[in-house]
This record gives sequence, structure tokens and C-alpha cells, in this order.
Amino acid sequence: MKKLSCHDLFVLFVALILISPISATQATNAHEKKTTVSLPALNIPFSEGDVVLDGELDDKLWTKALLVDLNLVNSPWNNLPSPIKTTAKLIENGKFLYVSFIAIDPQPEKIQGFLTDRDDAWFHDLVGIKLDTHNNRRLNYEFFVNPYGVQNDATFNEITGKANSSWDGLWYAFGKKTPQGYQVEIAIPYNILNFKSDGQEKKWAIELVRTYPRDTKLRISHVPLNRDNPCWLCQYPEAIGFEKAEVGQNLRITPAITATSNEMRNVYANDDWHAGNDIEAGLDVRWGINANNLLNATINPDFSTVESDSGQLNVNTNFSLFYEEKRAFFLDNSDYFSSDFNLVYTRNIADPDYGAKLTGRSDKHSYGIFTTNDTETNILLPGNINSSLTTLAKESNLGVLRYRYDYDEEISVGTITTLRTADDYHNYVFGIDARYRLSDSNAIKAQFLNSDTLYPDQVDDFFKPNNSSFTDQAYKVNFVHNSEYWLVDIDHRNIGESFRADLGFMPRADIKTDDILVKRTFYAEQESLWQEAAIGAEWKIVHNTDNELIKRELSASFNIDGPLQSKLELDYVHAEKVGLRYDDSISDIDSNTTLFNEDQFKLYATAYVNNRTYVSLDLTLGDKIDYANDRLGDLAQVAGNITVFITDHLEFDFYQTYSKLDAKHETGIEKNVYVAKISELRLAYQFDVRSYLKLSMIYSDIDRNQGDKTKDLSTQLIYAYKINPQTVFFLGYSDNSFQDNDLTKLERSQRTFFTKISYAWAQ
Repeated sequence: MKKLSCHDLFVLFVALILISPISATQATNAHEKKTTVSLPALNIPFSEGDVVLDGELDDKLWTKALLVDLNLVNSPWNNLPSPIKTTAKLIENGKFLYVSFIAIDPQPEKIQGFLTDRDDAWFHDLVGIKLDTHNNRRLNYEFFVNPYGVQNDATFNEITGKANSSWDGLWYAFGKKTPQGYQVEIAIPYNILNFKSDGQEKKWAIELVRTYPRDTKLRISHVPLNRDNPCWLCQYPEAIGFEKAEVGQNLRITPAITATSNEMRNVYANDDWHAGNDIEAGLDVRWGINANNLLNATINPDFSTVESDSGQLNVNTNFSLFYEEKRAFFLDNSDYFSSDFNLVYTRNIADPDYGAKLTGRSDKHSYGIFTTNDTETNILLPGNINSSLTTLAKESNLGVLRYRYDYDEEISVGTITTLRTADDYHNYVFGIDARYRLSDSNAIKAQFLNSDTLYPDQVDDFFKPNNSSFTDQAYKVNFVHNSEYWLVDIDHRNIGESFRADLGFMPRADIKTDDILVKRTFYAEQESLWQEAAIGAEWKIVHNTDNELIKRELSASFNIDGPLQSKLELDYVHAEKVGLRYDDSISDIDSNTTLFNEDQFKLYATAYVNNRTYVSLDLTLGDKIDYANDRLGDLAQVAGNITVFITDHLEFDFYQTYSKLDAKHETGIEKNVYVAKISELRLAYQFDVRSYLKLSMIYSDIDRNQGDKTKDLSTQLIYAYKINPQTVFFLGYSDNSFQDNDLTKLERSQRTFFTKISYAWAQ
């Protein structure tokens, strides 16, 4: 009998998914036409007066408010009655939209809500509101509050399917626990929202939500959601009213002063510390020109008070790591610049002196433009099997222009332009993109880009085809079917060899990728130990633009949720992929690389041991290319995390990553390639919703087989007092220590003391 190949097993697995018990009639009827349900609108009353945010809900204004019951569980249950009672009230006074919640809990001692920093409570008990103030079902604001009044806000882009939780609006909330559960009051000022201000009645898409994490995490709403339509925003009812909504002058000026004392020393020479003191002033201006247009300007934005990035393993990796943006200027209305390809990655802008940004929306048109400079020009040089970073010792100027036209709820088209320029260097990118929702469950997206680039002589010749300006194209086409039981995602992308998007995060070039994902979801009965499970299969193949094979990958997956809010995912991956080039001076793949076979087993599991303790485990076992030596190795990698709220104020987080790669030899004797360990400890004491003290320590220990050993330790201690995200006081200390083969112990090489004060003056 012939032995089945991995390809044969994959085909059988896909066939098993496709013949799973769902009738063709059911699948067809579910998607032939749109299933939008017309829900009654919420008429938001207007009344003069104010609310004192104290969680008591005893203000006179609340007696005139609209009452809404949140009585449906739409995840993981399919719009079944909620087992707990939640009541919301809504009213507005022309300046604020006020929302309150009374969240009843039969077991308040199990509430999963603690004092923590803003935007760190997304997995707590929450109540909140979602608003699409243009009612075009493209983007909504999200405002959520935990039982202690900790604020969580974000924007969600329905076209890209991504949420931006780094967005920070200036709004107000108060929460308090009660013997029956908890109560929350929210005040959302209109001057942080974009909408058409014309004195006429307005219609905003709206949803009120409560998350109830216990043994199973329930999402409770007043809106029934159709699982055959992945666009939940498209299904929200309308809130009607807001005739007197005013944005005022909507001017916010935020000056800031930062003082640093930075000390460095040469640890090899047993040198003394050399200190350098610096005081810098910065300014952020946010002006709502009108309710549709927002102007941001900044002078000297800085990273000095940003918490240290999480530790990432960068051993035996070929491509650059991704880090999140945290500067307020770049985050405000950043969704206006998003597209399928990541063309605007502002962490590339290392040290700007100034910046200006205009964003707006009018009827079916949305637009954004920003310009800035960079005193340190970092360039990500892409390739098909590796990327690298280089820095130009010159200042550059940068700009982005983005426009989108929403013809209706189904069709959107847009353009985007990015540029970076300096002496003997430029990169221009122009692109068009479109999205068409064929039905509730089916959508097509496409994007086409053209770039024109000139690199200076100092850039490696491998990454510049010639010494003059060079051009190329990139495009992608994507079809998605996303319904109650089925997910089918078909993606094709082609990025030319000479295509560059230096302002974005596109570490790969000279590739053609075809990717097909099929996933079947199953749902259990309401009282089962599990609620949702899925099996899936994916096929991906990558060539360079000369059709030389880079990677062929087949994978099968199974995931299921369970008790204790647990999630388990199992993956088996078989891949054929090439190592690095024998000769880096030529771009050929065939006869210039070795094709390896990798088989990997992956496990990912998370659970809440109790309402205070969260654990996760990420395990990978199998084959892995040793890129430094161009050979196949045995990989054992495990990453774990435990988060414990020791008290309602004190949070303990510990992350541990261990990775070991052993080389395979024909003799059967394995030799260690490397052992890498990263330990990350974070302690946070939250005095109240405004102030905290945080300690972070990140330690890495890497031992390579050539005898190259490195150890690094970075620590950071920050005290912060935040009246709001822009009115803050920081006082901090950080240092870095390292050890290599020439040092017998960790030696501290850098330490910094810093403080920052900023104040948001608003009118």
C-alpha cells in the first residue's frame, strides 16, 4: 500500500471539513441575499442640566433618560436571553452624551475587575457604548468602563477589520461596586467625535454592550446579531436626536516639558560615568476646525516617558520585528490612513522635530494628510527571504495623503500616497484600493501600488537594483466568505523586486503569495462544557517574481473553548522552505539556496484559574532552519505568562520564553545551535484610576554554539499621575546592563533619570 504524503493528508483533511454536517441548501439560502434586520431606533432625549459622575445615578437628569435593557447574549450564544440583568440610560444636553449602566451580578465577589491603567482592562467585566457618528458603517468609536471606572477606548475600522486601542479620547467616567454588582456613569463630550454639525436631527449607529467573564465570557447586548454577517457594525440600530449637539471651539493645546539626565560609560575600560543633562519643550495642538475636520500639530514629540516595549525573541529570525506606536500625535485619527498593505508605520519616524495632520469626513468622503520631518532616517530594506535595517545620517521629510469614497454600504474606493525625501534619497508610493461587499457574508478587496525610489550610495547594492531611480509595483486581491459556520479566505499578493514602501512596514519584496484558508465552526448547547470549536486547513505557496519557489506550506488546526474561559489551539504545519543564499551578491533562489522540510506541532492554551489569575502557554516543537549555518535543526520553544491581581490595586505579570535549537547531523549526533531565554517581570501598583507606580525588568540570556554568549538586563521604574491621557506627570528611572564573552558579569552601561509634565488646556 502506498504511503500517504503530507499533501495527500492535507487534501483528505480539507475534504473532511467540506463534508461536515451542514446542508448545501442551508449554506446557500443563508447567503443569497442580505439579512439586515430593521431594529427600532433609540430616540435620545435632550435636557438641560449636568450629571455629577459619582456612580450614584441620583441626578435629576437621569429621571428623563431613555432606558434600554441589555437582554441578549450574542457571543458565544446565538442571541439567547441574558441570565443577568443590565440596564442602560441615555440622555444628552448638547455638550455631552451621558450613559449610565446598572450591572446586576448574582455573585459580585466573582467580578473580574480591578484598578489598572487606562486601556489595560479589556478582559475585565465591562460596560460600554459603540457609536458610528457618520452612520456609514465604516468606523465606530468604542467607550468601555470597568467596575472601578477604568476607561478603555478604541476605534474600530470595519474595512480593515482592525481595532485601534491606542486611540485616546478625552472623556469622563466613574464606576463603583455595589452589593448587587456595579454601576457606571459615562460622559462623552461631542468635541472628541467627528460628525456633521448642522443643527439637524442626526442618526448614529449605536450598540450598548456588557461583557460578563465568568466560566464562559458572555457578550451581552440590546442588539440581536446575525452570525452570517461578520459586519456587526452594519447591524446596529440608529440613535436619533442630537439636534443641539455642539462641538464648541474644540481647541486643545498641550505644552510639555521633559528633563533628562542620561549617564553612560565604557564598561570594557572600567570608565567613569559621563553625564549629559537635557531639558526639552514640546507642544501638541488639536483643533477641531469644525465637526468634520480635525487639525493636529506637534513640535518635538518624544519617547521619553513611553513604557519599555515588551521583550521579543530575535534569535534566528530573518525579518524585522514590529512595535506599536504610542505617540499621541500619530495615534489621533490614525485609522484615516490605514489600508490593506501597511503603508504608514509611524514607528519608522524615529526623531521628528515637528508634524502637522489634517483629517476629515464629509458625507461619503473621508480624507487625511500629514507631514513631518525625521532627524534620523531609518529605512527597512525588504527582501524575499530576509530584511535588514539601515540608517541614513541625514534629515528627511515625510508626507501621507489618503482619500476614500464610500459609494454605499457595499462599495468603497480609495487612494493613498506616501513620500520620504532627503538629499540623494527619495521614496514615493501611490496606490488605489477598493472593497465590495457582495453580500452579508462575502467581500472582495483589492489594492494596487506603484513606487519610485532612489537610494544613496551607502545602501547595500543588493537592495538597490541600480544607482539611479527605480520603480516597481505591488498588488493584492482578497476574497473572504465569513458566515456562521464557514470561513473561506483566498488571498493573492504580488510585490515586485524593486518595490519599496519606506514609510510603511513591508519587510518582504520580490514575492508572489497564494494563500487559501478554510475553517468550519461548530457550536455547542448553552450548558455544555465547551461553547465553540473549529477545524481548519490552510495552503500557502510563495515564489519570487521569477517563479522560483521560496516556501510551500500546508497546515491543519483545531481550536476549542472550555471552562475557566479557557481556549486551546492545536496546529500541525508542514512546510518546504529555502534557507539563506549561498551567494548574497545575486538574487537567484534556485541553485543558490537549499530547500528544507519543516514539520512543526504547535499548542496554544489560555485560561483564567480564577477571577484574579490568568495563565497562557505557547509551545512549538519540530523542525526549524538554522539560518546562521544553513541547516535543519530541532526546535523546542515554549513561552508562558501568568498575570495575578494580588490585590485590587497590585498586578503581577511574568513572561518567560525559552527557545532551544539543536542541529541535525547525518551521524545522528545533535549539537546545540543556541539556547535563548527571555524573562520579563512587570509589577504595577495602581493607587487609583489616575496614578500608578510601575516596575519592569526584561532579562535575556543567549548562548550560541560558537561560544558567543550575551546577557542583557533592562529595568524601568515609573511613577505617573494622569488627569487625562494628555495632562500627566511622569517621574522615572531606567538603566541597561549587558554581559558578553569579554565580561565576567552584567555591567551597567547606561542609566537615565527623567521627568515630564504636560497639561492639556482645552476650550
